[in-house]
Amino acid sequence: MKRTTVDALDELRRLFDVPVDLQRAMIAAFHDEMSRGLAGGPSSLQMLPTYIDNPTGLERGTFLALDMGGTNVRVLRADLRGDGSAPAPVSRKFSLNRDPITSTGDILFAAVARLIGRFLAENGLDGGYRMGFTFSFALRQRSIDRGELIAWTKGWTATGVEGEDVVEILNRALLREGLAGVRVVSLNNDTTGTHMARAYLDPACDAACILGTGTNACYRERVANIRKPLGPYAHASMIINMESGNFDKALPRNTFDALLDVRSENPGAQSAEKMVSGKYLGELVRLIVADLGGRGVLFGGRLPDVFAVREGFGSERVCEIKEDGTTDAESVRALLADLGAGSIAAEDAQALREIAWIVSDRAARIAASILAATVTKNDPALDRDHTIAVDGSVFEKHPGFRARMEETFRELFGDRAARIRLELTRDGSGLGAAIIAAVADGENPKTQE
Repeated sequence: MKRTTVDALDELRRLFDVPVDLQRAMIAAFHDEMSRGLAGGPSSLQMLPTYIDNPTGLERGTFLALDMGGTNVRVLRADLRGDGSAPAPVSRKFSLNRDPITSTGDILFAAVARLIGRFLAENGLDGGYRMGFTFSFALRQRSIDRGELIAWTKGWTATGVEGEDVVEILNRALLREGLAGVRVVSLNNDTTGTHMARAYLDPACDAACILGTGTNACYRERVANIRKPLGPYAHASMIINMESGNFDKALPRNTFDALLDVRSENPGAQSAEKMVSGKYLGELVRLIVADLGGRGVLFGGRLPDVFAVREGFGSERVCEIKEDGTTDAESVRALLADLGAGSIAAEDAQALREIAWIVSDRAARIAASILAATVTKNDPALDRDHTIAVDGSVFEKHPGFRARMEETFRELFGDRAARIRLELTRDGSGLGAAIIAAVADGENPKTQE
């Protein structure tokens, strides 16, 4: 590999390094933001109450779940036995076309109610069912079964929903569509759902994290530590949705992060997410490659088109590149050829692979530092075990990502790092919502009416 390439990669490693002192600075800043958010003060962490605590693991019954956050809507049935066994849910994915998404709330939720009806009919289900609702848009939650949509995103524009209680709207739609036996009793986002799906089987689970297209974390907090106003709630602990992707203090940002941010659709927001999540890892790699190509360090100064278009190089490509373990990066060269880059020199492919690892490793260390802060907020000495439920393609599929996170825990805590266990928890947005419905149903006798 040419000296200029070696030097450029060494400089990148320095730019993207996250040594222990920076990890500790992030943890301290994260703790401060958590406290500010819990007090209702200015903070990059929203610290949103979810009005639910961990399940007991004894919840029993058949519950439904609706997962609604994109054009694919999923309906699920889970049979909870309350005996420590893992539920085996049955689910069906449906597609929403553009019309209801951009029409009115009544039309949108009527379409969703009809999909629920189709699921029930296809599975021979009748009678009364309680449903948990995963709604992956910004909510102002008032209780476990009340939450107002703050604003649509993702191109959704259905009128008459913003500022309204989405549980009430959906329950009205179910009644209009002749599904009086189905009643929504709980509301959550995907992070809380992931938490509950793991906690149902593991009492040590007190946090959860999404590491996929986006990122977020939640954790279990003592209500006595929540100093901002709360709605009615009877338990001593509550899961807090932190919206951690917006954390913006003490992050090891560099020139490439600044460039990505200023060119993004939301400059100045979601700072941690832009360094960690799948939506942005590919773009960070592309910006680095474009810079090195422009300086003649890579590709002889002739940048392949795939690296010339904003967001034209996705995180899935980063994952594929990292999977190549050949000496001459043969798989990377084949991938680039398939992407129209032509014949690529082995050393350029090797350099690209190294760049992918540099960017991904930093993401893993930042994610681990955030989770280290999460579990040490109320257990600074790690005196007890902590299971963190994790879902998302970056955590599950990127080679070495989990290993780098666990390595970061060891750097921070030594032998005590064994107290933190990361558990891949798939489908939390579905199964977790059904479990939340079971908890809410058991606590609210009025829902049985």
